[in-house]
Amino acid sequence: MSKTLNFIFKGLPALLTIALLLAAGKGYAQYPSDLKYGIRIGADLSRIAMHYVQPARTDVEINGDARIDSNLYIAVDAGWNRTHVDNKPEFAYRSSGIFGRFGIDYNMLKPQFPFENSIVYVGFRYGIARMQRTIPYYLVTDPYWGNTEGSFDKRTLMPQWVEAVVGMKAEVLQNLFLGWSLRLRVLATPNVDKQVRPYVIPGYGKGMHNAIFDFNYSISYKIPLWTPRPKAPKPSKKETAPPEGPAELLPAPTTPATPADSTKAPLQPPPPA
Repeated sequence: MSKTLNFIFKGLPALLTIALLLAAGKGYAQYPSDLKYGIRIGADLSRIAMHYVQPARTDVEINGDARIDSNLYIAVDAGWNRTHVDNKPEFAYRSSGIFGRFGIDYNMLKPQFPFENSIVYVGFRYGIARMQRTIPYYLVTDPYWGNTEGSFDKRTLMPQWVEAVVGMKAEVLQNLFLGWSLRLRVLATPNVDKQVRPYVIPGYGKGMHNAIFDFNYSISYKIPLWTPRPKAPKPSKKETAPPEGPAELLPAPTTPATPADSTKAPLQPPPPA
């Protein structure tokens, strides 16, 4: 059973990438809802597979974004984690908590039509978690000093981090998106617990490392809500550019002809011979 799950988990990136490339190759507005902006809500499928790869962890993560401009999105992620480690007789570890990540995404994909929804994006997130951890028992063996055992009481921690994101989301069916993202996370509070560093931080990952990489697969659904205002067209260069060329080649201004001076004396006829 475990071999089958590992094969599915390893083959999922290739299948998902092929599906996204095929979907992104559709260069036309195929649904009427593509003309509207809205809120996209989804779930991270990789967190479900993570439990089979690391049975001590149980993660749930949802994500959402809202399109506020042709290339700009507000993004929010939230979720929950529970970690139970039993490594008898050395130690036992328990933790659980919630997290939130907030930031923006910028679409780098040049749209093939004005309201294209498939995106290739870069983004930034600020993350914060609220978790409780406890160590019911631990045992340290030493042949010289002897064995030491004890426990750590429950503590409430609030670790924080920042992360950079790059990924893509493609519309495979009407308002239905598949996507992936690669994330670099840097822990901003490495000394959040001076007794024992957290084994797993909700929304971040392994707390023993100050910087980690993570990979996510997501499925999401867009709820079309509003139609964006059309942008005013930019004036063309021909309308705004001044006439070009050297000043000496431009036509000189002409002055109107003035009538002859009427004050001059009239011509006298010649005297008779």
